[in-house]
Amino acid sequence: MASRMTAIRPMRDLMARLPKLPLTGEQEVDFAAADPALLVAIADDAEMLMSAMHNGVGAMGQLLAHSAVMVEDGTISADCLEALGFIMSELGDMAAGCMALAAHCRRETADYNPS
Repeated sequence: MASRMTAIRPMRDLMARLPKLPLTGEQEVDFAAADPALLVAIADDAEMLMSAMHNGVGAMGQLLAHSAVMVEDGTISADCLEALGFIMSELGDMAAGCMALAAHCRRETADYNPS
């Protein structure tokens, strides 16, 4: 884990690394042909991103639960709740995608031992 002084940007790193993956003739990711070091880095980024998303969604849930009175009296608008619902849904879907991506990468690099 990096020190607190080092900025960890797993989404930015993941987005920069994904285009480097080779594709098959059917335009699917060819995990078997990919550089193992790249796959390990992608899996690390995906797992860190998934963790950040899970923690963030949990934090949003806590904030919503503790703001029930403000929701009830209209201080927090229905539009705000709708937007939070959509972003929480998208974050959940993205976290699931990150988990599947990390699993593919880890499966291909199970026997990888960099020297």
